[in-house]
Amino acid sequence: MNATSLAIVFDRPWLLLLAVALPLLVASFLFGAHRNRQARLARLGPADLLHRIAPTVVLKRPTWRIVRLALATALLSVAAAGPRWGSERTTARSTGVDLVFVLDASLSMLARDERPSRLERMKQEVRRLRALSPGDRVGLIAFAGRSYILTPLTTDDGAIDLFLDNFDPSVAGQPGSSLARPIRQAVELLKTSTQQSDRGIVLFTDGDAHEPIEEIMADAKLARDAGIAVVAVGFGTPQGGTIPVTENGVTSEHRDESGAVVVTRYRAEVLRAVAEGSGGTFVDAASTDKAGHVRRALSTLRTTTRSTAAARERTARFQLFVIPALLLLLLDTWLAERRPARRRPQSIGQAAA
Repeated sequence: MNATSLAIVFDRPWLLLLAVALPLLVASFLFGAHRNRQARLARLGPADLLHRIAPTVVLKRPTWRIVRLALATALLSVAAAGPRWGSERTTARSTGVDLVFVLDASLSMLARDERPSRLERMKQEVRRLRALSPGDRVGLIAFAGRSYILTPLTTDDGAIDLFLDNFDPSVAGQPGSSLARPIRQAVELLKTSTQQSDRGIVLFTDGDAHEPIEEIMADAKLARDAGIAVVAVGFGTPQGGTIPVTENGVTSEHRDESGAVVVTRYRAEVLRAVAEGSGGTFVDAASTDKAGHVRRALSTLRTTTRSTAAARERTARFQLFVIPALLLLLLDTWLAERRPARRRPQSIGQAAA
């Protein structure tokens, strides 16, 4: 165990002030009560007579009782502050399916015919879908001219969010838009799963592909043959939009080799072909609840229960302070209930004489 794991943290550190203030108040109260008792006894007679007739516990200064109660108060105050140190890995049980999100990273996704852009809308829908089904294992594939596996199947939302935050056309490297290869790669990735749950592919794209629809349908059929559900989700508008590109801090419209401004349009027929070839579901770009449609399309898939390791958390240690405090209070109660031996009447009479 390293020094970091031994560091003490508190859930409510402001309550540590009580660990100083309350013991002082307890000590002041007990000292004050003892002085008042001594003053009342002094009015009954001389000190030598009081020592003969009064119990020793009444005359003796309650030093050790003050120490016990002050220490118990301090321990309870520290416990109330919520001390934690060390760490433990917690596990959570959840149910879900195995999914691969195939994300379009081509330049056309920068078009702003959807606000703020097709790319940002896609990220929003991916996050919404994760929130609707946190128990799913998810893998990410980015594609443009080529496709790349960003993450294997995982339930680690932190890793998924990290890739989404930095997702842009630069992750794919090669320009263009090829749908057939990423679908085939997603099928291969899901075939490696050993889980007993059903599997699915969710394709997020504007459909602006540079390959024959027949080729796309042929690769989509691979998913159907493997028993993998496919949902194709569209982004963009049929009217399309230009593609803003930024170079050296200057933003301009993307142009082709001849210098003409490129206008990219949403191609619903490509996504319909993917859905038809795979026997899956098509979610149109005009839908206002894409994540909800995807979730409903996948709701019939058979889930499996899995245990996932959560982040390491510091272990609560309040009981290490509560237990000794209670023992001190019990000890004080026991000592307070003890009675001194009764004095014989003749002793009292002799003392009075």
